[in-house]
Amino acid sequence: MVIATGSKATESLDVRVGNFYPNYYKNAEQQWEGIDVEMAVALAERAGFEPNILEIPWSRALVMALQGQVDLLANVNITEERSEYLHWIGPQRYTQMSLIVTRENAALPISSLDDLVGQCKSLGLKFGIQPNVTYGDEFDERLKSDDAFRGCAEQLTGPQNDDKVLLGRLLGYFDEPLDVQAERRRNPEYGLVVHPFTAIKEPVFFGVSKVSVTTDELKRLLMAYQSMVADGSLEAIAGKWAFNTQDQ
Repeated sequence: MVIATGSKATESLDVRVGNFYPNYYKNAEQQWEGIDVEMAVALAERAGFEPNILEIPWSRALVMALQGQVDLLANVNITEERSEYLHWIGPQRYTQMSLIVTRENAALPISSLDDLVGQCKSLGLKFGIQPNVTYGDEFDERLKSDDAFRGCAEQLTGPQNDDKVLLGRLLGYFDEPLDVQAERRRNPEYGLVVHPFTAIKEPVFFGVSKVSVTTDELKRLLMAYQSMVADGSLEAIAGKWAFNTQDQ
């Protein structure tokens, strides 16, 4: 699916996108593609709206949803604060933080955090984590209180992280596997793979502004979502990106 930027109309719905492959990105023709933009546009269209694509940084998009300046967000985690100004539709799909490693390390015997520490010590390598990212209660607690665990972790600081893993300077790093899966589909020789060990798996939702979207419009979006789940439309979009919306 290719999504072009539309113009505001009576029955339009402002849909937020970012610039983060493969969730949202512009192709060579400068048209929007990606799993989250495709899902959001499909939902809007199924509900009878004309999607109006707006590229907005994430933090600003949340403020704009609070103020009623953008209608629909995709790939949103539920929090108490956000629930004050967003209705929730979903789950849209599931996201997870998995260990990204080289092909040679794809079968490393890691099925727990203790295994992870053991492999890091055995190989003399650390694993990478991203700043300001939650990896689950147990993971986050051990980063705070377990010196051995914390000593195996390295804060990632830039786009050279893939190179660090490929060059043997990191055991791997934790990230959503969607990016790696998409890269491997584009280039089968891509050197990184998704290890089976996952730190956290959780649902993400569509967020709908309580200010700008009326009760009747929300009902239309909810009915559209239910229809897309029933006929497999969301799963079909996810399948294009080698990712499942269901917690299986």
